[in-house]
Amino acid sequence: MMGLLLTLLGIVLIQDDVKPTATELRRAHQMLAGPWTVASATDDGDMVGADILRRKMVKDGRVVIKNRTITHVNPETGETLVNAFTINPAKLPREINLISIDDRTLPGIFKFEGDELVICFTDGQRPERPTDFESKPGSSRVVLRLKTAADKKATVQPDAEVDDVVETKEAPASTVSPLRSAGAPKATEAELRRDRDLLGGLWRILSIQDDGETLGTELIRQKIAENGLLRVGSRGVSVVSPTDEQKRLWAYRIDPATSPKEIDLITQFDTILKGIYTFEGDQLVVCTTKSEDEPRPTVFEAPSGSRRVLYTLKTVKPEPAAARPAAPPQPTPEEQARLREQKIRDMIVGSWSMTDSRGSLVTVFRADGTFTSTRTLTRKRLFEPATKSFNGAWTFGQSRLTARVSGTTDPNLLGYSYSGRVQSIGEDTMVASDLTGGLRTFRKLR
Repeated sequence: MMGLLLTLLGIVLIQDDVKPTATELRRAHQMLAGPWTVASATDDGDMVGADILRRKMVKDGRVVIKNRTITHVNPETGETLVNAFTINPAKLPREINLISIDDRTLPGIFKFEGDELVICFTDGQRPERPTDFESKPGSSRVVLRLKTAADKKATVQPDAEVDDVVETKEAPASTVSPLRSAGAPKATEAELRRDRDLLGGLWRILSIQDDGETLGTELIRQKIAENGLLRVGSRGVSVVSPTDEQKRLWAYRIDPATSPKEIDLITQFDTILKGIYTFEGDQLVVCTTKSEDEPRPTVFEAPSGSRRVLYTLKTVKPEPAAARPAAPPQPTPEEQARLREQKIRDMIVGSWSMTDSRGSLVTVFRADGTFTSTRTLTRKRLFEPATKSFNGAWTFGQSRLTARVSGTTDPNLLGYSYSGRVQSIGEDTMVASDLTGGLRTFRKLR
């Protein structure tokens, strides 16, 4: 179990004649940086259960790699342990040395496999570095599988220094050689414009094969490009780092006249990564070298030991703009007049009361076009009843309300018509003028 604790210790670069470039180092630091969860651990052939791991060794199974340090919390003591590390990603397998708490060097190797970081190292009893990622009984090896954590609690700035190897070579932009060799056919402006147009836009990174290792989609989204997206402009490539949300920019230049088509990526260190590219339907495939000293690829492959990276991207189509609903047809003036009259007619339906010098009048206008009225007199003539009732039919048109009496308790009113122009109407009040121009105000009862 001592070997398991060493997963939380730093990585030390081995002095070797194969040295990584500054670009390789920075990229490897960015890939390693962030929170990880220990998915499994095999110590000398014995699988360590996840529950024991979290309760005894690593709180929540969580480790954080940041700025060349590895941090974890002991779940039993609550102590936070931090160890430094440096890396050499140039060797295959990539070599690491873990340093124990008693300053012993534990040689190992590491790789990215899908969304996992796999580390295999000896426990210190044997000095030999592993050549494969196996932990058999009696091998004195520990194999750890770490899965990238989904949260950003331990978001880190990928600002680790890149001085793990002395005399790192950086080529100034002024020394960069042109894409094509002397005498090669020259791309026309039309060819350049066409391919820049095809390259331009937003791309989703479907897969990355790095020197034989395939990186998983989740690892790409959390370590390389936010949401797995990459944007290509007319002269540059940019991604948003998911670890610090900063934009990373690289320049590029192309030569579409060659076969396969050639591309050069100019890193922030002014180094040139030579590559080739091709379009396959709605996908873009790019194969580049890992350092500027490597020859340009001639095939779209990145097997182990090739010192190449193969990218497969798919164009992201912009979402269609939401269609605006068609504006409803505007009614004609005649239709507007009809609609207005219908609205007033609907508002007339109901019970209304009116008071004048003779008394009060209550009229009920029904939706079927009939009405009933009751007149209560305050000053009645001799032999005249105190109330009168009558009924009939009513109509409304051209702003005029007309009521014709067809039944009444007063024979003198039979067949009589009342007509008035509606001046205004609301929820509670209606004002109408009679034939002489006098205004009468009606109050709605219900």
